[in-house]
Amino acid sequence: MSVEIRFAALSDVPDILRVDAVAEREERRYDYISNAIRGEMGRTVKVLLLDDRITAFAVLGEFFGHPFLELIATATNRRRMGIASALLSNIEIGLTDDRFFVSANESNVIMRDLLVQRGYRITGMVENLDPDDPEIFFVIYKAAIDAQLEV
Repeated sequence: MSVEIRFAALSDVPDILRVDAVAEREERRYDYISNAIRGEMGRTVKVLLLDDRITAFAVLGEFFGHPFLELIATATNRRRMGIASALLSNIEIGLTDDRFFVSANESNVIMRDLLVQRGYRITGMVENLDPDDPEIFFVIYKAAIDAQLEV
């Protein structure tokens, strides 16, 4: 099984959208992903390929001047296999800022557990983005990431 992580190209958009379960319900997702790949608003997109097939992707942006994981998704049939964690590790290793922010809906217990397991701390919450499902914000400091790498 071969694994590759790289920056996305516009030609990857159809495969990225196949991974993204929300894309079926939100037509504007195509524009969001395409614009992020083009670097609009300073965003970047990374993809994880498993045996030459896009299996996960992440959209990175900024949050109050710091790197922020806007979105991470894994193919439904590949969840709970460490794929999102591998992609997140790749992103963390490349950080140059002193902190990194991520958010997850309160209902997304799997992502929240993953973040806590990786050393992220809750730093705030925003209500009313999704009905009855607050967005919980997490932060991890570069020093904590570096300490994990030394272990």
